[in-house]
Amino acid sequence: MNTVIPSSPPARTELLAADLSQTPQVNALLTDLGLGRLTSAGVVSYPGRNKNWAGATSSGRKVFVKKLDGRDGQERLARAVAYERTRAVHGDGRILSPPCLGWDESSRLMVFELLADATSGSDCAERDDGFGPHWCHRAGQMTATTHHLPMAPSEPADPAASFFPLTHLEALPLHTFANASRAELEAWALLQQDHELIDALNRLDAHSARMPRHPSHSDLRLDQFLICGARLYLTDWEEFRPADPARDIGSFAGEWLHRAVLAAAPDDTTTRLTPAQAVARMTAEIERVRPRIRAFWQGYRAAFSEPGSASDTPPEHDRQPEAGLAARAAAFAGWHLYDRLLAGASQSARLGAFSRAAAGIGRKIVLNADHFTEAIGLGESL
Repeated sequence: MNTVIPSSPPARTELLAADLSQTPQVNALLTDLGLGRLTSAGVVSYPGRNKNWAGATSSGRKVFVKKLDGRDGQERLARAVAYERTRAVHGDGRILSPPCLGWDESSRLMVFELLADATSGSDCAERDDGFGPHWCHRAGQMTATTHHLPMAPSEPADPAASFFPLTHLEALPLHTFANASRAELEAWALLQQDHELIDALNRLDAHSARMPRHPSHSDLRLDQFLICGARLYLTDWEEFRPADPARDIGSFAGEWLHRAVLAAAPDDTTTRLTPAQAVARMTAEIERVRPRIRAFWQGYRAAFSEPGSASDTPPEHDRQPEAGLAARAAAFAGWHLYDRLLAGASQSARLGAFSRAAAGIGRKIVLNADHFTEAIGLGESL
């Protein structure tokens, strides 16, 4: 389920003082890399899933150090390193990521150049003139170029897990049930009682599993993008692996659909809307963000025909995306609304009517994805 807390170094204002005393491996790695040392003074930490430290070293180098914790930390590190090695050999100027300065597998640490003046895509999207069609077009190009990268045989080739928690659609594990909020349980009940949706998700998962796999970011959300000056960067490659490219496309489109849903919510919490009114407001907001999804899709499709768009890719890849990609991506975008519903429910006491209406839109898209591609911006016409 794509509900991972951001672990990239977004340039946000909620900086915390960082403590280096409990992790001497940070300065040990920096010293081994010839970058100098961080001192406690001036070192900060960004909010996120992983422990991190950002600041200037004694040599004046600005660095961002991230520790990949958790039971899957070693696997996430291996996938991020796989991307860095792939980029080093087959790098393409159309994919920009903060330069990786080194890593240490034993301590699960990675060191990046700090883009101190960058702003995260999610923060930019909060402004009307922020993450607009220009940046979305660029993001689409970067995503297509990623899907053209070769995957070395020696790199992790584990297939991506199912995009949806299919087993949870039948019954929740005991620990999930025990730790769930009331709103989460209501959301899961909404899903588990919808047999038509469950069948559609199972079909989509099976269909996606049969598709050719391409190197994919696999966690493509707006807060994984950074804007620094006139450049767009894509960060957090810890889920990099072969996957159905429709997942990345659907995730990006789903991000904007989710933002449309949030924007449609009344500012005054005392305002009561009927389900029909809520759906009407969300439909209007989806139409407002549609140009951004469309720009992303245009950039993605255009990258297939650009000279050098796949530097080491056989000529047969230099064509339009395969048939059916847009419909699968639309279905994944529809699921994204459920995914965000579940994430939001974990912080709520009750599942409101507005959240149920949002799930209803996601349901319609999943069940009739081929009819919604144009409506959400993934149509065939350029």
